Amino acid sequence: MDTLFRIHGEVRWLILIVAAITVIYLVTRWLQKKPYDQRATFLTTLFGVTLDIQMLLGLIYFVWSGIDWDYWPRQRFEHLAVMFVAVGIAHMPRRWQTQADTVRYRNAIAVIIAVLVLIVVGILLLPGGSSSYRWDFGD
Repeated sequence: MDTLFRIHGEVRWLILIVAAITVIYLVTRWLQKKPYDQRATFLTTLFGVTLDIQMLLGLIYFVWSGIDWDYWPRQRFEHLAVMFVAVGIAHMPRRWQTQADTVRYRNAIAVIIAVLVLIVVGILLLPGGSSSYRWDFGD
């Protein structure tokens, strides 16, 4: 159980790395007025997929820990609900495939920022807020 929780906690770094790379790429291409290309599509999809993996790990932990020992406290349901919304929003860039490139860039960047804000809110809903979800690199 602790291993699953630790993996769920460590995947956040992968999400942050993918988000940073994606935002930098999108902003650079947007400012240079370059067309929205396959790499931009791949990066936005990769961001959504990393969140899908994180959601799956969190959902397994949610069910397993609830059955095993803590019977699903309210804060976990709130965390789960906010994270489901974040994952849903992360997949929205696919809806704008027919839009102009500038719209696609702007919307994809806004989506990533909104998702990151929702993730922070979701973490703060947990007991102890950010202190219960170690943000430092230490042990």
